[in-house]
Amino acid sequence: MTASGPEDCPVETTNDIRIPCPAGWSRQRTEGTDLVLLAPPAGNGAFRPNVVVTSQPYDGSIAKLSTFAMAAAIAELDRAHLIACNIWPHPAGNGRQIEYTHQLGNQVLHVQRWTFAVNGRAVDVTATCAATQLTAFDELFGYLAAKIEFRRAG
Repeated sequence: MTASGPEDCPVETTNDIRIPCPAGWSRQRTEGTDLVLLAPPAGNGAFRPNVVVTSQPYDGSIAKLSTFAMAAAIAELDRAHLIACNIWPHPAGNGRQIEYTHQLGNQVLHVQRWTFAVNGRAVDVTATCAATQLTAFDELFGYLAAKIEFRRAG
């Protein structure tokens, strides 16, 4: 898989979700997350694009969940600028796609975040790259979010 589109994509699985893993990307175990996927290192101090999936029990509305996600980003991140919050259709039910930038050290990061309230859980898929890398990763991030599958609570 290239940064711009899928080819043959292996799948990573957690207790709650299944998501494609781009070829060459690696899975990292990180406490407090369900899943972290890392792009291959770019070298020269370039930001390493990543996709982070988190989930927690939740029985509220998607509107409330997305409002909380936007407020948290604005309050917690340096120079956060909200770009968009849109209804995002998904086979599991409508979620929200939230897009924003923020400053991290001397870099501007671009974040695309897909938030879902599904099966009694709040699931957040956050894809991050440097703003200068967006054209290379935008399509891939959208593909990964579109292909996420949620497991039924059982």
